[in-house]
Amino acid sequence: MKILVTGATGNTGSEVTRQLLAAGHAVRVLAHSADSAAKLPDGVEIQMGDFDDASALAAAFNGVEAAYALTPVNPKSAEWMQRLVDVAQSCGVRRFVKLSGMTAGANSPAALIRSHGQTDAYLRQSGIGYTIIQPNSFMQNLLWSVETIRSQGAFYQPTGDAKQSLVDIADVAAVVVKALTEDGHLGQTYVLTGPESLSFDMVADKIASAIGKPVHYVAVPGVAAEQSMLTAGMPAWMAHTLVEFYSAVATGAFAATTPDVQSLLGRPATSFDAFMARHAALFGEQGN
Repeated sequence: MKILVTGATGNTGSEVTRQLLAAGHAVRVLAHSADSAAKLPDGVEIQMGDFDDASALAAAFNGVEAAYALTPVNPKSAEWMQRLVDVAQSCGVRRFVKLSGMTAGANSPAALIRSHGQTDAYLRQSGIGYTIIQPNSFMQNLLWSVETIRSQGAFYQPTGDAKQSLVDIADVAAVVVKALTEDGHLGQTYVLTGPESLSFDMVADKIASAIGKPVHYVAVPGVAAEQSMLTAGMPAWMAHTLVEFYSAVATGAFAATTPDVQSLLGRPATSFDAFMARHAALFGEQGN
C-alpha cells in the first residue's frame, strides 16, 4: 500500500511518517520547499508542491490508496483542506484520514476548531471513504516552554485554572496509522485524549517531579499573552487565533477524557508522567 502524508515535517505528520516506515509501508510526502524536503527521513517518495498547486496535488494523490491530510494553521486552512478532499476523491483514494480537533463543530468555543468542524462536515458529505481524528492538545506543546522552565522554573499560558486532557502525539499517530492501514475505520470519528484531565498547576507539579526542581505555572491574561506573541514577531492573525483557543481551554471545554485511544490501541493512553519520563532531559533532569 502506498500512503500519502501531508505535513510530514510537522508534529503529527512526522510521527505518522516514522511509524508507517517502521511498519514497512511505502510513503509519499507532499513537501512545500527544499528546506522541508531536506528534513524528511530516508525511504520516502517526495512530491514537491503546495496546497495552492492543483497539478502538484493531483500528482501527489495519483496512485495512492490512503492519505493522511492536515493543513497548517492559516487563514486559508479550510480552503486548502477542501481542495485536498476534492483532489483525493478525483484520484480514487480509498481511505482519507483527516486531522481535526476535539470539540470540532459549529458550536466549538474557538474559531480554529470551528474551522475544523467546517471541513469535517465537508469531508463527511464528499462521498470519499474517511476517518476523522479529533485529538485534544498535544503533550508535546509543553516543549515550547522548555526555555522558560529551564531558565525561570516557570511556564506561561492564558488558560486559567481549567483542566485539559492532553494527549501524546505518538498515540495520535498510532491511531492514524491504524485508520490508514486497517479495515473497519471508514466513516468513524475518533476523539483522542490522554487518560487524565490535568490543570496546568498539576502539569507543573509533574514536570517538577520528573526533573527534580520547582516548576510553576503562571496563568497570564489573554491580552498580555497576545501582546507577547506580537512582540515576538508572530503575525497578528495567528496570535489572535492562538489566544482565542487558549481562552476556550480556560472555560473547561477541553477537560473531558475519552476511551478511544485505549479501545483502538489495546492499551491505555500515554500518561503525562510517562511522557515526562521520555522527555525530562529536555527540561533539565535532576542533577543537571
